[in-house]
Amino acid sequence: LFSERGYHETGIADIAASLGVGHGTFYRYFKNKLDIAASAFDHVVGLLGATMLGEDPTASNTLEEYREQVGRIVHRLFDLFEHEPALIRLFHRNSLDIDRLSGAMDEFTRYTQRFIVNGVEKGFLRSDLNTELAAQLLMAVLFDVTRRAAQAPLSDERKKALLTDGLDMIFVGLVGPSIRR
Repeated sequence: LFSERGYHETGIADIAASLGVGHGTFYRYFKNKLDIAASAFDHVVGLLGATMLGEDPTASNTLEEYREQVGRIVHRLFDLFEHEPALIRLFHRNSLDIDRLSGAMDEFTRYTQRFIVNGVEKGFLRSDLNTELAAQLLMAVLFDVTRRAAQAPLSDERKKALLTDGLDMIFVGLVGPSIRR
């Protein structure tokens, strides 16, 4: 209901009716509307985390291995968008109302920075790269891609473009001139 109508437009009565329970039953499990929204949001963040955090940031030793890791993460995100579109809409449509976005984004950004640090330390990303800023920028791009996917399903053509052109834009921007392919 939150993903369809929005947090503010959804009431306890709507939730209880959708579940086929009375108000009293609802309040046995949740303190208020924010409590259920926060639980749903935490579930979404858990799914995103399982999708994105499934790779070891230190496992790649070459630029090619790094690109393959990122490709696997992107494929898992595509699968999540396809199988859980309402949850992705919930994340984007209601995260500010639920006041959970900042912590989740900070955690994902720290994780992304570990990948970038690994590339710098192993020499396949620029040695002068500001890893904190690069991670923040990559998360901003990812956030926008997921926001757009929450609005409308990604076509196969768009997925392909994100995996080829999108990754090329990221890696050409991260890789130093002496390492470019």
